[in-house]
Amino acid sequence: MNVKQVNINGAGSVAITKNRQATRFRLAVRPDGSVRVTIPWTASFQSGEKFLCEHLQWIAQTKEKLAAKLGAPKLIQPGPLFSTRNYNYHVCSSDVSRLKIRYSEKDKNVIFEYPISQSIESIELQNALKLAIENVLRFDAKKYLPARIAELASSLGYTFKKVTIKNNKTNWGSCSNRKNINLNLHLMRLSDPLIDYVIVHELVHTIIPNHGPDFKSTLHNHFQNSAEMERELKKAKTGIY
Repeated sequence: MNVKQVNINGAGSVAITKNRQATRFRLAVRPDGSVRVTIPWTASFQSGEKFLCEHLQWIAQTKEKLAAKLGAPKLIQPGPLFSTRNYNYHVCSSDVSRLKIRYSEKDKNVIFEYPISQSIESIELQNALKLAIENVLRFDAKKYLPARIAELASSLGYTFKKVTIKNNKTNWGSCSNRKNINLNLHLMRLSDPLIDYVIVHELVHTIIPNHGPDFKSTLHNHFQNSAEMERELKKAKTGIY
């Protein structure tokens, strides 16, 4: 058995997982507030539990920051939502019997039409809109991001194994120690320079897994204005609702 579930006051139900690839103890708080601990394969679950208990204050602080960052759910309202490099997203009421998605290639618009008789604030409609928007945005992202990361990797001399498009709540991208890269579908709402910045950030992680001086120096070689790009990225939100 390589997973043990423990209940700790201040952390809740926590999964402690042994990982053959892990070389150190790792602690993570997920967007839903759940806590995960990863330990080296040869370490004991008892040592993992001790590590967890030593970081309860950090867990509490991280949960508070996460809650503040995510904020209260935002209602989707009629009107323009946002634009990507491919489409302009709009929501409007219409004489339809159920939620309908209409594309206008001429105007590069994606219009989410909902029944006039249905309140925009209804939980049912809000959930349906969120799912529909996410699906279209994922399609939008898959049209561009995989090709763009391949192009940048080739021109800059990096290699990666695969890229996956995800709807992450707390980060724009990530890179595993196996050189698998995740990119947030909400990148499509950013400018092209910021999209490239995030992609190159993750490509640099394929050779430098941390954010130390070597990483910062390498990233700066690709983006002379990396500090400015980082500030712009922090202003952006990974979610729209």
